[in-house]
Amino acid sequence: MINRQSVIWGALFVAGFALGALANGWRLGEQLAEQRAEHVDQLRRTAEANAQVILQQQAEQQALTRRLAELDTKHTKELSDALTENRRLEDLYSTADGERRRLRIDVIVARNDATVSAIAGTGSVGDAASLELSGEAGRSVWDIRRGMIEDQEKLVYLQEWVRSFVHR
Repeated sequence: MINRQSVIWGALFVAGFALGALANGWRLGEQLAEQRAEHVDQLRRTAEANAQVILQQQAEQQALTRRLAELDTKHTKELSDALTENRRLEDLYSTADGERRRLRIDVIVARNDATVSAIAGTGSVGDAASLELSGEAGRSVWDIRRGMIEDQEKLVYLQEWVRSFVHR
């Protein structure tokens, strides 16, 4: 039969094993609680860092939007002013008397191009001459000038627009 002492030792062994498992469970529970706290703290720090990055990006986006709006306003005004000046000059041209209304362009024409000389000789560098444009051609010059002003302003605007993205 089983002796009484063996049963006591067995019971003590089982009780010791149970106490050890219970103590180990408490210790592991504390470690797990510490790890959870560290994990929550790490998540909090990551969320704060991400929020900071998002706020910085939003501030940069708002600053870029503001710069682009200022750029747009500036160049729209400059274009409007240039076109107004062009209209003023065109109106001044159209209300002038007949002599002043003629649009003249001074050109230098090589003498041999102007008149073919029957005598062969050395050609001159050229003579100054005036070329008068018709009324329709004169109006076309104003249209061309207006188009050049618009294109030049658009080009400057787009160059500054690109620079605001490159130099952020």
